[in-house]
Amino acid sequence: MSDLKTRLKEYEGTKEYQAKLKYFRNGKFYPYADSLGFSTVGYGHLIQRGEDFSTGITESEADQLLSRDLAKVHVQVKTLGLVLPDDWNDFITIMTFQLGIQGVKNFRKMLTALEIKNYSEAVKQAKDSLWYKQTPNRVNAMIAVLKNK
Repeated sequence: MSDLKTRLKEYEGTKEYQAKLKYFRNGKFYPYADSLGFSTVGYGHLIQRGEDFSTGITESEADQLLSRDLAKVHVQVKTLGLVLPDDWNDFITIMTFQLGIQGVKNFRKMLTALEIKNYSEAVKQAKDSLWYKQTPNRVNAMIAVLKNK
């Protein structure tokens, strides 16, 4: 899981990257609006109603928040009922972290391709999407590490 956390930190914005944007300053991460305008903090944590991070969170707290979010995502990914190689499991986990489980469920053709182990078709379907158009660098980086494609 640590490799997955490292990748997510890179995709969501490392401490150094966030420091350039002033989201990380004085040793703390502060809330910012993500690419869709949603309030986010740390490594891509979508701030929920009732959560207040206005005073910032430490790097350790951001890491713990990412671990909790990932644990929730792992449970959601299991509901898809897919039996996947590790590389694709990581792909779907990162995708779910970014889009939410409902967003991933909307990729019906990709999920069908994964069910029958047609990995090249799954890649094709991932690229044939608004998600890819909005975040091509991220999706290409995710595809680049796939062994089964």
